[in-house]
Amino acid sequence: MEDRLTSRFKWGLSADLQVPDLETRIAILEKKMYSEGIEISREVIEYIAYHIKTSVREMQGVLISMLAHASLCRKDVDVELAKNTIKNFIHEVSNQVTIDLIHKTVCEYFKLPNESLMGQSRKREIAQARQIAMYLSKKFTENSLKAIGGYFGGRDHSTVIHACQAVLNLMETDRYFQNYVIDLERQIGSNA
Repeated sequence: MEDRLTSRFKWGLSADLQVPDLETRIAILEKKMYSEGIEISREVIEYIAYHIKTSVREMQGVLISMLAHASLCRKDVDVELAKNTIKNFIHEVSNQVTIDLIHKTVCEYFKLPNESLMGQSRKREIAQARQIAMYLSKKFTENSLKAIGGYFGGRDHSTVIHACQAVLNLMETDRYFQNYVIDLERQIGSNA
């Protein structure tokens, strides 16, 4: 690589990435349709943009899925088709296990306040619940160790590794603890 390119890359670019607003989502869908040479009513575009707020990829996925369904079933692309397609997408997304879901489930199970697992408390019941939550987050989600540690009060990846090992060790020696973890795995697994 040339030195001038290397120096440009070192400068980096700082950008604040946020979820696009409704008008931007509509514009993204219109541009996608224009580039593909597809015509869909403004009403359908607005419906998709209004109901899919989390990700541009998900929004485009709904659009592609809806167009494929319309083509295969020889249906018109209308708001009703958009509703059915979005309903399927939202159902699929809602079945994903998240760290937030695990956190809430563990807190409810042990009857702890939600903020307790984020804090610095070293009380045994809180520390073990936090370790279980980290272990389950590693087991059930695709998040990195750094992301899991960050979620639970800004801890680093080595703390998550230690928590997972501590849970495995305690499960081998403490039957009550093992039952807690198995019960929580069943509860979280039923949400997946």
